[in-house]
Amino acid sequence: MVSDDLHFATVVELATLLRARRVSAVELTRLFLDRLAAEGPRYNALAELTPDLALPQARRADRWLRRGRAASPLVGVPYGAKDLLATRGIPTRWGAPPFRNQVFDHDAAVIRRLHQAGGVLVGKVAMVELAGGGGYRYAAASLHGPGLNPWDRGRWSGGSSSGSGSAVAAGLVPYALGSETWGSIITPASFCGITGLRPTSGLVSRSGAMELAWSMDKIGPMTRSAEDCGWVLQAMVGYDAADPTTAAPGFAFAHRLPRRTLRIGVLPFEYADVPGGEWTARAFEEALRVCRRSPCRWVSARMGCPWACPLPATCSPRTRSWRSACSSSGKPPGTAGDRRRSTAVYADACGRSPTGDRWP
Repeated sequence: MVSDDLHFATVVELATLLRARRVSAVELTRLFLDRLAAEGPRYNALAELTPDLALPQARRADRWLRRGRAASPLVGVPYGAKDLLATRGIPTRWGAPPFRNQVFDHDAAVIRRLHQAGGVLVGKVAMVELAGGGGYRYAAASLHGPGLNPWDRGRWSGGSSSGSGSAVAAGLVPYALGSETWGSIITPASFCGITGLRPTSGLVSRSGAMELAWSMDKIGPMTRSAEDCGWVLQAMVGYDAADPTTAAPGFAFAHRLPRRTLRIGVLPFEYADVPGGEWTARAFEEALRVCRRSPCRWVSARMGCPWACPLPATCSPRTRSWRSACSSSGKPPGTAGDRRRSTAVYADACGRSPTGDRWP
């Protein structure tokens, strides 16, 4: 009998059990399908359960495991995908009422890559509508309701990858995919007490994902550990002709990298400008004291203005044009006007005022 303790196991722990034949991929998949179906609505984390896709993928994974073809730790391990990633024949609603019946005839690049790595997609997880493109004034602005934090359901799970954060923290899936334009992976990961990784731009293809800001959108893993993030990221990366911003080099996770070789930069921060103020400062400094016990080298770091950086010769014409506009104005071009226009169009589709206080 499969133990309920597996709900909170890491990807690496589950991979070990699968290879030792102590549990099958089908058993594991049924366990998480049942868990996601029963508990997902409790946290407003479930957008769509995918048993018709997951069980065939699990049976394939069991065949790979029997034949010794499990090259990746992800083989046979279930996961959830944020509902802005296209999945062929399965609704992709972007967390928004106007798109509740939207179905694509293709998979997003990251969904294809995880399929190739042996992953098992058990469900689409909920998100803030349009990934927060309409603003964050109301946490309830989602087709599926506000993401609820498993540690305290009276609190928000963060956004816009709210369902990904809640689902991993509540043991509904071993890991999930999130996306970030400006904080939508690291915020729910922080709020829900899990590990989120925002990849370097160009490392992971955004093809098949809802676009919010093409120059800033990133797709990354949300897991129970840093090691899990490394393995998931390794399966996701790579050049994709459908996303010309991707780079050719891949990423090989060095899970045994000597920590003495690492140099970690610490950015200065104005705590008075963030919620919590002095309390946040004390918490951060205490976390730094703990981290500095490691043999890594810790140094002070600074970041320059992102709009003033030099243009490499390999920049695309689109990037050069965008950077040129930034350098002359000191900020990204057209953001305020574009946002007002897009908000008005979206509000009209929903049948509500863009300045009103009624959001789903």
